[in-house]
Amino acid sequence: MKKEIVLLFMFSLVTIITANAQRKEIPKVTILKNGFIFNDKFELHKGSLVITDATITAILHDDNISEYVGAIIIDITGKYVLPGLIDTHVHLATAPDPDREKNNQYMKDQLSRMIYAGITTVRDMTGNAIILADYKRASKLNQLPAPSIFYAVQFAGPAYFNLMRKHSKEDKDSPWERTITDTTDIKMAVAEAKGAGVTGIKIYNDLSHNIIKKIVKEAKRQRLQSWSHAAVFPATPTAVASAKVNSMSHAFDIPYDFSEGKTEHHKKPPAIDTQKLDKLLLLLKANTIILDATNYMGKNNNFFDGMKITKRAHELGVKVSTGTDWPYLFEEAGTTPLFKEIKILTTDCNFSNKDALISATKIGAESIGLKDRGVLEAGKRADIYITNSDPVQNIENLKDGFITIKSGIIYTKK
Repeated sequence: MKKEIVLLFMFSLVTIITANAQRKEIPKVTILKNGFIFNDKFELHKGSLVITDATITAILHDDNISEYVGAIIIDITGKYVLPGLIDTHVHLATAPDPDREKNNQYMKDQLSRMIYAGITTVRDMTGNAIILADYKRASKLNQLPAPSIFYAVQFAGPAYFNLMRKHSKEDKDSPWERTITDTTDIKMAVAEAKGAGVTGIKIYNDLSHNIIKKIVKEAKRQRLQSWSHAAVFPATPTAVASAKVNSMSHAFDIPYDFSEGKTEHHKKPPAIDTQKLDKLLLLLKANTIILDATNYMGKNNNFFDGMKITKRAHELGVKVSTGTDWPYLFEEAGTTPLFKEIKILTTDCNFSNKDALISATKIGAESIGLKDRGVLEAGKRADIYITNSDPVQNIENLKDGFITIKSGIIYTKK
């Protein structure tokens, strides 16, 4: 009898396993057929792109798709296929609206504006990690139209937070907003930030060169990125660059490196010293630091030196990403801060259209530490922006969108 019970149990188990195996979903295959596909150098090749679930699995350079029986075919004849765009400097939840419904609507409106403009990834440079984690998860699960979200913790000294907290309801540290001093347990501060879901540490203000070096070292040990303002005060841009951060934000802050004596943000930055500038930019290049230039925000605030510095950085081979640091809902319909940031690279910084598009895709991914996106290759995420006309021929064509694809999900432009 016991033997019969055991056999019956084993039969039931096999039946359950078999049934579950039979219910396993067949991978969804989508083929973008007969388009103009940009490679990592933004050179065009005609072909078809095969997407399996959320991944690019093949790029075909002929019309033979006979092996893909049952695939969804999207004819993109005459259209242009580029990687999804990346904004490396946004603020989605820096000052959340206390009204939850209004805040939710604000988040949805700006995220929707991004995804339908071809932006498939953003780097949030500090905000409320509870809100950001929620929307990061919602985006990952495709619960709403939104780019992938990566975010940072803010590390700064007591002088900065003492000033800022006079004007806010936040009166103490949190894992995503941390006061750092000479006595801070950096290992624990970084670990708690990592527990809040951050990808990087934003090195912000009122920090010394020595403290920055400790932060960068510990962040690297815990496999987090280090993203810094160019001028952290008292640490100079050269001090920040020598600490080997992963990226530096705000090209217009770099002239503070040329100050005599103590550098302070309320003081007007000095004129550009070309010899010192070249030395600093070559240090960025040697330490593989990406310049998150934020020229659109700088131009809106009359910080015009940032564009001159970005131009020189590009001439010397420093990698530049496209971060906006500007609210998306401030812009009129039909354009975005990211498009304007990209255009500034071409009109004011002597970037070719190809170079500007590489900054907005491949280099953008690198600046966040991502290796699974930014180029169209087999094995990469299916983060794709398709335009009706060629943005390399005319950068304005970047606004002529057809569809956005994020992790294999198709969003038709509204």
